[in-house]
Amino acid sequence: MTSTDKAATSRPNILFIQTDQQRTDTLSAYGGSVCRTPYLDELAEESVIFDNAYTSCPVCTPARASIQTGLYPFKHGMQTNGYGMGSMVQELPDTPRLLSRRLEGEEISLGYTGKWHLGTSGPEERYSANNLAYIRFPELTAGIRSLPTDVGYEGDDFGGHGLGGMHYPEFQAYLKERGLEWSLINKVSGHFENHFSAELTTPVEGTVEYYLVDRAIQHIDRFRERGKPFFFSLNFWGPHEPYIAPTKHLDQYRDVEIPPWPNFGDDGIGKPSIHRVKQGSSQWEDFVPHIRHYYAFMSSIDEQIGRLLDFLKARGLYDNTIIVFTADHGESLGIHGGLCDKSFYMYEETCRIPLLVKPAAGMGSPRREARFVGTCDIHATLLDLAGAGEPSAGSDGRSFAPMLQGEAPSDWPDCIVTEGAGLENLMYTQRMLRRGRFKYVFNCGDTDELYDLESDPHELVNLIDDPGSRDDANEMKRALAEWMVRHEDGLLKQFSRLRLVNGMK
Repeated sequence: MTSTDKAATSRPNILFIQTDQQRTDTLSAYGGSVCRTPYLDELAEESVIFDNAYTSCPVCTPARASIQTGLYPFKHGMQTNGYGMGSMVQELPDTPRLLSRRLEGEEISLGYTGKWHLGTSGPEERYSANNLAYIRFPELTAGIRSLPTDVGYEGDDFGGHGLGGMHYPEFQAYLKERGLEWSLINKVSGHFENHFSAELTTPVEGTVEYYLVDRAIQHIDRFRERGKPFFFSLNFWGPHEPYIAPTKHLDQYRDVEIPPWPNFGDDGIGKPSIHRVKQGSSQWEDFVPHIRHYYAFMSSIDEQIGRLLDFLKARGLYDNTIIVFTADHGESLGIHGGLCDKSFYMYEETCRIPLLVKPAAGMGSPRREARFVGTCDIHATLLDLAGAGEPSAGSDGRSFAPMLQGEAPSDWPDCIVTEGAGLENLMYTQRMLRRGRFKYVFNCGDTDELYDLESDPHELVNLIDDPGSRDDANEMKRALAEWMVRHEDGLLKQFSRLRLVNGMK
């Protein structure tokens, strides 16, 4: 029996693909009509499409740590980006609850490549802005390093944020070996320092996304020779800024009309003042070039995902591989009057994430799923699909694997929460609750928010002070408090004092 034959008759493989800062409307499966992603569109046709998937936090490090631990950021401690203000933990602790450590005992080959952002390879990679240059971070002082191969994965270690991935020595060596030169033209400055868009004239083989898929193919090809299932995690740095768009893909969007977002005209009246921290231009035309590059970047990633899927098919692995595609969080790109980046606001564009799950043969059929699921549920589901059982005690997620076969757990939670703790040098506590038609956002030190997403899908009207919505607001506050009790959220005491008086404020 050949290794391919062995793979075809064994337990399913799992391919986990994660993008960075991807809006759901870049995919036609979620109503997108401009961005072109034909390979992901094809994958969606074979997948269970989750319509209400939400990130644990709309910031990279916290969300990624939730995938690895199954915990919300207030529990795992990586509450903002690593080596930034507000994060209690800088290097992902190597504990038995980690996804990789749980899977180690299942006779599975574990692989990882791409963005990590849960540890660095040395003190030179920590942020040196402002007073952080003087902090003696305990992990670095103790010589603790947490990269993929330190916690049980085989594959590639890319420490720190990565800033697009093009600066790593491994990628630079890859370019040199192939006689390729990284060449950017027509650079367009963004709305914040170090934010920009640019055209990459280097051949497609010289993109970071092509390189990552090359690495994934090499690792998976090696794994399949072992005759046992694999779990492989492929993590793109895009389409997070800088928006680097290959000429081939940018050409698709140069003359495409980019109409304003339906909520671009939001004047911010009745909204939290903290939103202005991420306020960019008030002119739509200033965002259009960046959106073109963002879409082109996503199309380039899509093309490389297609190349990986073709490889799986050519090796006879595709049918027996569960493919999970998602993003750590979303992106703004000018929503609500010109907001940029993420964090500090809990709008759908940054908190809702794409989630497609293609079952292995015989495990389920394509459909849409409306129940609320979150990042911690993805962790639990990966454990379940790999045969590793229930998540560790204290975990915040549960497996939605039964939903792949159309089974609906009668006690599945009727709500989902996204956490916020600020970003960079500004700490800011938030909790967002989605339940039924409503979204409630607790903004500590600012006005809360309440949106009726059925009548106001673009979140233009904050109903929190509307007398006619008082009962709905109170019910959402109660629901959030109950969620905090279930999940042991330490914010409960303060939230109760601020928002719950004699049962309700």
